[in-house]
Amino acid sequence: MADLSKFSINGTAYNLKDTSARNTANAVTTAEEYDRQHIINAYGGRSLASVFASEIGSTDVYTWLRNRARNANFAGLRIGDYIDVPVSEGANVPAQTVRYRIGAIDQYYQCGDTAKGHHIVMVPLAPVTVKGDKASNTSYLQWRDTNDNNGTADEKHPYLVSKLHDWEINDFLPALPTALQNAIMAQRVLLEERYSSSEKLTESSGWSWADLGKVWSPSEMEVYGCPVWGTKGYSVGFDSQFPIFSDTASRIAGGRAPWWLRSVMGGSASSACDVDGRGYANYYAPTHGWIRPLPCFLIG
Repeated sequence: MADLSKFSINGTAYNLKDTSARNTANAVTTAEEYDRQHIINAYGGRSLASVFASEIGSTDVYTWLRNRARNANFAGLRIGDYIDVPVSEGANVPAQTVRYRIGAIDQYYQCGDTAKGHHIVMVPLAPVTVKGDKASNTSYLQWRDTNDNNGTADEKHPYLVSKLHDWEINDFLPALPTALQNAIMAQRVLLEERYSSSEKLTESSGWSWADLGKVWSPSEMEVYGCPVWGTKGYSVGFDSQFPIFSDTASRIAGGRAPWWLRSVMGGSASSACDVDGRGYANYYAPTHGWIRPLPCFLIG
């Protein structure tokens, strides 16, 4: 086929096509198609390891993404793009591969009592499975061993004394690849408190800044964008909805298994919030044995 990119007049070659303009037009078309897929919830995400293979080079994908985040270099990254993380077998964690998607970018940048740096929120596509002494019904996890959603005299934040968070920090985090652990930024939030020395409380009684560590469950606000069953104010005053959860279908993207939230129920001294396997906001007694965790983290 003839090359129509140039023509010649009296021996002088002249360009017929504007390569820069064509590349710009192609980029705009690609971006518009991504926006269209995102709007209709049809975007399936891309493997970051594959799409950016030449840029990543010999560096592991976790360190590469951490460096990207720390330098606020989010060019080309999309909500829903993913990394497949191999999770090692442990006493209470079965070997499994968890698809972690970009759920938000700089969601809490400069926020908090100590300003948070640039970061990327990573959210599992589906709830993860549990095994061993902490598992219930073979592969699920109780929020707590007792039907109590209050904190204690030593730790007033209910979530921080939950079996759920204990498993996240002491079992799941060590099972992640070392390079990934090193790329994770610890999360610190304004976390609800619920404790009285004289009685069990049915509403959260305050809040305070608290470290969640490197792995944590999302709050009701981060999933739904509003309080549903949690305490108005104290349970949602800092958090905001992750873009990955902009529609109901996104809550069951990886299947129809229910998963726990870190929020406790308002109007109750004995229930914790969860996302039902059918996509709606729900709550159960902490000892309910048919709900799984959805351990999230920040890269940064």
